[in-house]
Amino acid sequence: MDGAEAVLERAVTHRVSEDWRARVFELAEALFQSIRMQLSVPRYKAISVDRGANLDTIDVPLNNRLWLEQRFADLRKSDAAERQAGIEEILDWTDPGPGGFYDDLGDLTRQPRLVRSEGTLIGFGPAGTRRRSWWGHAESVGDAPVRMRYTGLDPEGRYKIRAVYAGDSPRRKIRLVAGGKWEVHPLLEKPFPVRPVEFDIPREATEHGELDLEWWGEPGLGGNGRGCQVSEVWLIKK
Repeated sequence: MDGAEAVLERAVTHRVSEDWRARVFELAEALFQSIRMQLSVPRYKAISVDRGANLDTIDVPLNNRLWLEQRFADLRKSDAAERQAGIEEILDWTDPGPGGFYDDLGDLTRQPRLVRSEGTLIGFGPAGTRRRSWWGHAESVGDAPVRMRYTGLDPEGRYKIRAVYAGDSPRRKIRLVAGGKWEVHPLLEKPFPVRPVEFDIPREATEHGELDLEWWGEPGLGGNGRGCQVSEVWLIKK
């Protein structure tokens, strides 16, 4: 972990493209002087970072650096066995194991089992110290579900699902149904802080070598219509 942290720290101690960074600030100042564009909260009194003040996030890493640093800090407080398990979890994060499947539903290149239909969008939520894969998600609008479809499963196998319910609506509830009729879990409040959750898939839902999953939000919720948001999904063969 010491070596890994030293590499991560280079992003702070050995900044790259300082001239480009300075030029961005020059352009932001010119835009403010010419048309009063407010690209920063402290400099130009913008309303907030998530309302266009992107100058204030110019140094936010576009990778897992902050999440890794937080995980390392937590692991240092653990005993040896927990620390080793935590390191293996980090290294094998996207590995679903033999016969399993992994999808990053916020990444257009890593969501082959997502069913794209009317009402299905790819959205984004807050970054902070979250994993990069938790910044984006598949989401449905209104009372539509988020759907995934699997083929090529072992008809004799047993499976479980691991999922991350991130997004920008942390207190919303979500429900998962397999095969259109088997409830994997009832409406539950998305865990906060964000973390993976696991549930067994009913044997009947995969006995034909295929699996359909549907996530549903709270019916008739109203508001902005969002809340059914899924970031990562592992289908793991037990």
